[in-house]
Amino acid sequence: MIIKNLSLKNFRNYSKLDISFNDKLNIIIGNNAQGKTNILESIYYLSITKSFLSASDKNIMRREEVFTSLDAKIKTDNKIKNINIILNELGKKLTINNKEIKKHSEFIGNLKVIVFSPDNLRIIKEGPGNRRKFLNIEISQLYERYINLLNEFNVILRQRNEYLKIIKSGKYNLDYFSILNDKFISLSVEIYQYRNNFINLINKYITNIFRKISDYDGLYLDYITNVDIDDYDKIYENMKNKLDNAFDREVVYGSSLIGPHRDDFGFKLANNDLLLYGSQGQLKMAILSLKLAEIDVFNEICGENPVLLLDDLFSELDIEKRNRVINYLDRDIQTIVTTTDLNNIDSKFIENSYIYKIEDGAVIYKNSD
Repeated sequence: MIIKNLSLKNFRNYSKLDISFNDKLNIIIGNNAQGKTNILESIYYLSITKSFLSASDKNIMRREEVFTSLDAKIKTDNKIKNINIILNELGKKLTINNKEIKKHSEFIGNLKVIVFSPDNLRIIKEGPGNRRKFLNIEISQLYERYINLLNEFNVILRQRNEYLKIIKSGKYNLDYFSILNDKFISLSVEIYQYRNNFINLINKYITNIFRKISDYDGLYLDYITNVDIDDYDKIYENMKNKLDNAFDREVVYGSSLIGPHRDDFGFKLANNDLLLYGSQGQLKMAILSLKLAEIDVFNEICGENPVLLLDDLFSELDIEKRNRVINYLDRDIQTIVTTTDLNNIDSKFIENSYIYKIEDGAVIYKNSD
């Protein structure tokens, strides 16, 4: 998958931007707060329809403007697609090849991206919600069904929680609650399977990647659920038993205590919890290894590489680890890197790169002509 061209209007500090990309490495250089990361954010927005920096769509719109437009020409499966998002006070309009797309699930995944930024350490350091969000976003790029599945699950979860509160009041219909439970379990089982398969695929690659770029062995992800999912044929039965045993507690709390909305995963290095026993450097390399493993997972499932977005990566690494990562990235992957200093990057790595200098929301230099 390749981004051939990106056009922005009224996005963050860009009133207008039109930029073409190299099929392999692209380096965006500039001082802080000049708009480097905004370019990566716009690409991610065209992929996910959300920002990786802000929860509010209003924050991406240039101040005092009434709309934002994002366009990209991408090459995928040897076909050219034009994807577009227009954001205004009425909401978002999504189009592919000038055809409006009503469902986000049909839009997400047309441009597949993996982004690394310093904020990614939150995946390890902060709560389970961040890790579930990571799983949901990445799996949604791979399977349209998963997006619809999550939407269905969240509706049933809300209905089930509301009915648990009704049960607590003493007025309820157990037959109706049984129907809710059956649907809740069926959707949960499917989510468990998607997540477990994804984590198993990550583990197929992450150990070797971590060894190559950090010189430590034994990194893997540990999927943590409150239901035994080792035997796929018995997940439904296991979850039903769990819910039956938890019924009285759930009524007391008025909340569903069992299910994939409680999932988590941990980073383990030689069977030890990396968050508790790992160094800051090991944590950074673990997150980077996770992102690099995703490239192989996306390729295995979709048959092509995603676009790799690396925000200020090289300032995060010492020279030795930087060179190891550079050697690993010397593959057929379109990569867009932001940096404040070209000295951070090995000259061999940038010989055939497109380089852009960004200043105050404008490209003031490029070597791509």
